[in-house]
Amino acid sequence: MGSTSHGEATPGKYRVRPVLVLFAVLLAGPGFHPAWAQPDAPPGVPPSMASRLAADRLSAVQPGVYSSGDKDSFILHRYPGGKFLLRFSGASENFVLTMDRGSLGTKLLKYDTGATALRVSVWGGLTLYTLANPGGLPATRQGDAPPLPSLAVSLPEFQAALSDEASHLNYMQKVALKFSADPAVLSSDPETRGRAFEALTNAALGIERFLASAPTARQSLIKRINSVKVAEGGKPTISIVGQTLLVSFVPGEGHEGHASSLAIQQELGRLMAASAKDVAAK
Repeated sequence: MGSTSHGEATPGKYRVRPVLVLFAVLLAGPGFHPAWAQPDAPPGVPPSMASRLAADRLSAVQPGVYSSGDKDSFILHRYPGGKFLLRFSGASENFVLTMDRGSLGTKLLKYDTGATALRVSVWGGLTLYTLANPGGLPATRQGDAPPLPSLAVSLPEFQAALSDEASHLNYMQKVALKFSADPAVLSSDPETRGRAFEALTNAALGIERFLASAPTARQSLIKRINSVKVAEGGKPTISIVGQTLLVSFVPGEGHEGHASSLAIQQELGRLMAASAKDVAAK
């Protein structure tokens, strides 16, 4: 600007970013049969296709501000390619959600990890699932979504963010990591720095999630990396070069040009597991 039954990483609550853990669920139980009449098929269109088109119209996702329960709220924006941007109230991260089909005419909105974030019923209703409410809470639209914030970030703002992320991890997690950026990023235009800023903050949040994921995560990370560097790359991902966690982003791909904090947490788990196997093999 979720953990699930699939075992994916899910949004947690770190700093002042109340990011939520989302779960997928079927809204209709076994034996549920909607009682609407089958639509008349246009000339040349099979009845089954007409029904599918009608279901697509019914389950259209409406952008806007949504509330769920007493305090959970989020914003949905349309995004090119039939996708959506999800941002939780009070949080800075924008998750790019990809549309997929579910059962009974529902639609699924998924994170870049492949985990389901939201389920849209055949009538267009949204249900939010959190760690505190695994049974799900209906989300109610409250109004139109506000404009997306500017992406432009000045050089002083970006340099301050590098220092802030390092200080936060050191103070809250007792992990000392140096944060830096490739010189080409620092000298780039404000919008490119804005994309680098998002990649940076997502990486820091992903590291926090990884640290909270298992008792041994802290020691694994401390032994393997001592710095984090942001640089332009061919795809949005992370890798370990020496003892540096390299965070790559692609400026021209917008919000899809950097990995979400969930994807970074997931990839860190894979990288650390691979490192542990290498050590054991030696």
